[in-house]
Amino acid sequence: MIWYNARTPLSVAGVLVALVVAWQLAITIGDVPRYQVASPADTAGAIGSHAGLLLSRIWVTAQGAVLGLAASAALALLLAVAALRWPIIRTPLTAYALLVRTLPIVGVAPLFTLVTGHGLGTSVACVVVVTVFTLLIAALDGFAAVPAEVSELQDLYATSFSCRLRLGALPSAVGSLLVGLRVAAPMAVLAALLAEWLSGLGGVGELMTSALANRDTDLLWATSVVAALLGLAAYGLPSLLVAWAAHLGYAVVPSTGTEGGRR
Repeated sequence: MIWYNARTPLSVAGVLVALVVAWQLAITIGDVPRYQVASPADTAGAIGSHAGLLLSRIWVTAQGAVLGLAASAALALLLAVAALRWPIIRTPLTAYALLVRTLPIVGVAPLFTLVTGHGLGTSVACVVVVTVFTLLIAALDGFAAVPAEVSELQDLYATSFSCRLRLGALPSAVGSLLVGLRVAAPMAVLAALLAEWLSGLGGVGELMTSALANRDTDLLWATSVVAALLGLAAYGLPSLLVAWAAHLGYAVVPSTGTEGGRR
């Protein structure tokens, strides 16, 4: 089982402190102008002075990432169930999902804006494009991880597909999907930020472009730090869910294209 290590937050905090110190030393020793790189103190000051604005923008970005992940997970699970029911479609299904994954967001986001407008729908669509392949493979791996004894018993009693799905496949897929989310969640944040850059939706990504256009270096660095923290949170929260699921006894299996766990 995967257990949560209480020392992890301390190690993360230590790395952050080291990065901040290195950041400050690079500015001091290199005599870097403020209009190029804001110091940690200036960046922290900008975060404090624009706290209300940043929180409202974080909420918009988080909405796009979370709703997109939810839609992607639901779609991936639905496709995985179809592949389980009709194995002949698994290969073309994964091939098309991979094809969707390779689409450049910079190229397709403007097309989404024509359909969904300059709103949350564009962020959700971009997140789905970026994450659905990872979650589909995770779900398929979870289905494949059903113990052989369970499958043989179901075969012996000629169990219906719906019963097999409910009692074996779906519980087995829970842990694998959570592992997939651990990889997909940071990707979802990145996709939401890119969608905001291109669509103008008022999230953290749009605030970064506005700060760059206005040459507001402190605010630009503040939004960059906030975006990085969003990515860290997006990785950390699913990791806690993986540990919780393993503690409850769900099988946490490695997935192709995702970070692994142990069964």
